[in-house]
Amino acid sequence: MREFFVAFRSRAEAIRFYEALLAYHINCKVINTPSSAGLGCGLSVKLFAKDMNQAKIVLERGRFASAVGFYYFSQNGTAIRL
Repeated sequence: MREFFVAFRSRAEAIRFYEALLAYHINCKVINTPSSAGLGCGLSVKLFAKDMNQAKIVLERGRFASAVGFYYFSQNGTAIRL
């Protein structure tokens, strides 16, 4: 199953987003933002593609100002922004 991640500039907001997703019973994981995303050091939340629409709703409702965007991994492991 295809996975994607939501990158954040704020570690605290990444954790808050992760906890909000768990409250909706969405399977997710906190990861270090891959260097190929070019965002410096930060945290991201990795999810399955089937949960993208729900994640967008949670992101909008929570007003996560430090969210950078949605990314996925290409075949060679590079992070590509959606």
